[in-house]
Amino acid sequence: MVRVPTSSPIFHVGDCKYLSVLLAISRYFLIRKTSPSHVGKSMFRPGRIAIKREPVGRNPAYELVLDYEIEKREFEPYVNFELSGQIAGKAVHERFSLHGDVAYNFLQSAGLRLRKHGVWPGLTAVPELHADFQKAYADLRQRLGVNPGHPVDLERFLLERP
Repeated sequence: MVRVPTSSPIFHVGDCKYLSVLLAISRYFLIRKTSPSHVGKSMFRPGRIAIKREPVGRNPAYELVLDYEIEKREFEPYVNFELSGQIAGKAVHERFSLHGDVAYNFLQSAGLRLRKHGVWPGLTAVPELHADFQKAYADLRQRLGVNPGHPVDLERFLLERP
């Protein structure tokens, strides 16, 4: 059973039940517990998360760096992400951009790219990484000048899958 959080540090969902359900599902995958054999290490610094993980089950070992930077395009900020490193000894280099109001969904976009390289279910299932992801969320909020309760374009959030 999925528990819907009473408040979100990132979005104020108000009466929007679709966004509430999506955020609840995302939060479930962020906080669900995995077996102790899932060992991952990460290091955060503003604009960068470095991640290293040993092979576990079907998932290969990987060493990745996720860099991000803010870019002003027209009237809206975008966040450019660059995922690079190696998975099972093979080089990985992926780039994607998200609108500033949906940039907090970067783990979903990165996870889709990692699946192409054999990493399931993605980065959100590694509890050891959550503290650094929370720091990245706080850094993005500060860089974008966004406070809790800032409006989100729901259509963009649901449809934008770079």
